[in-house]
Amino acid sequence: MFFGLDSPFIRGINKVVMMLYMGVLWFICSIPIITVGAATSAMYEVFLQAIKNQEGYIGKSFFKAFKLNLKQGTKIWIPILFAEVVFGINIFYYGLLGGEAYKLQTAIFSILFLVIRAVSAYIFAAVAKFENSSFGHVKMAFILARQNWGWTLIIVFIQTLSLFLIWFFVYFPVLFIMGVTGYMEAIIFDHIFQRMIESGLIQERNQSY
Repeated sequence: MFFGLDSPFIRGINKVVMMLYMGVLWFICSIPIITVGAATSAMYEVFLQAIKNQEGYIGKSFFKAFKLNLKQGTKIWIPILFAEVVFGINIFYYGLLGGEAYKLQTAIFSILFLVIRAVSAYIFAAVAKFENSSFGHVKMAFILARQNWGWTLIIVFIQTLSLFLIWFFVYFPVLFIMGVTGYMEAIIFDHIFQRMIESGLIQERNQSY
């Protein structure tokens, strides 16, 4: 049946609702700014489970993952935040100066900003999926981003699109955009991580919901 509980239409609606709900949870838990890393890891953890239909209760799963990833996620997020602020300030500064002489600087810092955004997505997805040291997660993220450069370009596009929507519509998309883009990215990470697990390169963290 078209409107049956197991129909593709209803499953699709449930996925959309889940994405919007996760976006709101991510936004609320990211308000202190310093907790963005933990919130992002928790979001990826739930989405990576949801892709395999193993997510359980969304809210409960999210907050359990948030608590689990709070210490390491925050430790990793602080230097990333610093880098993003520095790159962002330089983009704004050189953009205001304008002129041919500053186009190169603006382009360089824009690229650096997008690179750190894409690599940080790999990092927090890895935190959600695997046991590792903070340095180990960062190292893995850079290696995976380089080895899977095609997927990385897609992630950069998704990140750029989300930033554009937030800028264009000001505040409204912030309430849900991370749920939508996060799920899109989680599909990519699941594909990459699954190949690593199947090849025995790394072992998945034991998770129960």
